[in-house]
Amino acid sequence: MDNNLIVFVNVAEQESFSRAANLLHMTPSAISLNIKSLEKKLEVKLFDRTNKYVRLTTAGEILYEHAKEILYKYTHVKHLLEDLNQSPTGPISIGAAYTFGEYFLPNILFAFHKMYPKILPDIKILNSKRVSRRIDNHELDVGFVVGDVFEEGDRVITPFSQDKMVLVVPYNHPLTQKRHLDFRQLEEETWIIREEGSGTRKVTNRLFSQLGISPNRIMSFGSSQTIKKSVALGLGISYLSEFVVKEEVSLGKLTSIELKDYPNTGKFSIMTNKTKIQSRPTNIFLDFLQSYTPPKNIFLSQGQSIIR
Repeated sequence: MDNNLIVFVNVAEQESFSRAANLLHMTPSAISLNIKSLEKKLEVKLFDRTNKYVRLTTAGEILYEHAKEILYKYTHVKHLLEDLNQSPTGPISIGAAYTFGEYFLPNILFAFHKMYPKILPDIKILNSKRVSRRIDNHELDVGFVVGDVFEEGDRVITPFSQDKMVLVVPYNHPLTQKRHLDFRQLEEETWIIREEGSGTRKVTNRLFSQLGISPNRIMSFGSSQTIKKSVALGLGISYLSEFVVKEEVSLGKLTSIELKDYPNTGKFSIMTNKTKIQSRPTNIFLDFLQSYTPPKNIFLSQGQSIIR
């Protein structure tokens, strides 16, 4: 890097040769020589100088704007080159809604760990409402939430991915034999759904509204894993992410039914706090997520479709 440019920027910002000299631990005469050398090289006058002030000329103002950009880019490139020789280290605090944390996050962390083995994630699995609250309180660096989430306060919401929602019933349930669903029958079923505050619960409530039903028998659980097992045992039916039930459907323990006339998706978003000063590991993780591609077939499952 041309030292003359660094001296020039400091003189311009301090509006003083002596103050710039103090900042750069140089003598005023050395500062003056650097400026003269730069002016000679560029064949322009950069400063108007009197006993009372030091001011940029028009040429100096043009150079100052570009010099700041040049110095910034130089520093950025220097850091990138340093990263090649020094593997990033440090902790990162990640909160994830249950559905995302239990079924999608492990694949992401595996791929991230292969690239940055010295960055150590600390994972908290909560529902979307609690993840949002911890982001607001600066208790998490990054959050993954499910459902429609809007930016409010200091939250920054970035859409990440989505998965189709399906009706989930026990294998050989009477509903699997029907070509057309009777919504009154759905209303009479026992529904096993996620707890309030869950993104999946919001999508389930949306389905109830779309179908115009209000089930009388509802059981609420805080885990999709518990819901799947309960449905497989015949305790009721549910509405879950297609990927979440992929394994049980392929093994014949559950049947998934796509409601084609009432499509819903489980939307997964990244949440951060824009006022929180993010650590280098956090910024690296966020950059990684922008280019992350899920493994092939990660969202595929076997099921059936019912068109009303």
